[in-house]
Amino acid sequence: MRIAVLAYCLFAAGCGGKSGGIPVRIANPGAGMQTSTIPVTLAQSLGYYQEEGLEVELENLASVAKNMQALIGGSVDAAAVIYVQNIQVAAEGQRVRSFFVMSQRDNKVLAVAPKAMRRIRRVEDLKGAVIGVSSAGSSTHLWLNHVLAGHGVGTTDFSAVGIGVAAPAIAAFESGRVDAVGMGGGDHFYLLRRHPDARILAETTTPGGMRESYGGDTFAGGTLSAKQEWLDRNPDTARRLARAVLRARNWIVTHSAEEIRERLPEGFRSPDAAVDLDIIRSTLGDFYTADGRMPKGAPETIRRYLDATVENVRNARIDLAATWTNEFLPEGK
Repeated sequence: MRIAVLAYCLFAAGCGGKSGGIPVRIANPGAGMQTSTIPVTLAQSLGYYQEEGLEVELENLASVAKNMQALIGGSVDAAAVIYVQNIQVAAEGQRVRSFFVMSQRDNKVLAVAPKAMRRIRRVEDLKGAVIGVSSAGSSTHLWLNHVLAGHGVGTTDFSAVGIGVAAPAIAAFESGRVDAVGMGGGDHFYLLRRHPDARILAETTTPGGMRESYGGDTFAGGTLSAKQEWLDRNPDTARRLARAVLRARNWIVTHSAEEIRERLPEGFRSPDAAVDLDIIRSTLGDFYTADGRMPKGAPETIRRYLDATVENVRNARIDLAATWTNEFLPEGK
């Protein structure tokens, strides 16, 4: 009898098993309330990938920079990354394309650590400073370089060190390990809750801050991206992923911050529910795109932003149209 049962189970597994879904591996920022990519996480929690016939495995990595590395290295099929990275790797000859744009607003801050506030009062004072970023080459690191260059502080005038996100970043800020931090993804809410008098030297959380950093309000932030060769081989899978992430985006804008937080995996929530809720509420306006499409003019705006400080981007011939596509979104291109 046991042999018969085992034979039946093996037969069932051979015919599709538990899910029978199309396997997809996605690199995802795996710590803290990373607002730009929350729809990718929630699409899993809400069961939308499974309902689209996918068996998605989220590889929760330390940062979006690590996500892009995993994508380029081939250990994942798609990745939640920041669009500026797509242009950056295009300058290196990599064909990575965004096929769903999640966020169209930014939320970075440059804050002075408590032990350095007496001597650092303006951006120009950061010459010789040690500044924390999530990881080397991250979108926050690129933004930091851009902000400082605009105030006459070159990349050789300060030291950027990787401090991670969420709790590790706050710990580095408070311990005196760094003189200042560049933060994104909503982490600054935790910082300001603990240090309401923290000195903010630059930010992209307001329209004025966006214009100062990017020269306008048009922006593309978190994306779901893949290599062009994978998209060419798996167009139906890409469409299913896009539908699932769009459903998660639509769920977000029709539910309360409390409900959204409850649906996030435990590792994405902090012990301070009030701050988590503040972060989520900051995205409930027009932070997310309406339909996953690339905002008009955003690729050109971000290319100009990168040209200002990233030499290999400035000197490269980049086909911006090859860094994004609306082809796999529902109803239209």
